[in-house]
Amino acid sequence: MFCPKCGTLLRPKKAGKRLIYYCPSCGYESESPPKGNSQVITKVTSESGDVIIEEESEKISAPVVEARCPKCGNDKAYFQIVQTRAADEPPTRIYKCTKCGYSWREYS
Repeated sequence: MFCPKCGTLLRPKKAGKRLIYYCPSCGYESESPPKGNSQVITKVTSESGDVIIEEESEKISAPVVEARCPKCGNDKAYFQIVQTRAADEPPTRIYKCTKCGYSWREYS
């Protein structure tokens, strides 16, 4: 969730029994996530002063490709390329099974 004023990542915090989102850069505050964010909050707990948000469902916005899951054998997976090592080395391909949610990596 990003601040609609300055684009900074919003942070959650408890204000009494309410959960509010605030921007550490410009001070923007909101009791609900800004429009366009699809997060559904089911539980808020506090451990050592940190606010932990557990989401009901995670929406994935990654392309689906044909890749066999090593855990369940499903033939479709979400696909993502991430540069996990130095820039002169090939990127890492990360897959997540559309059926069981298992994640695995492939290095070039």
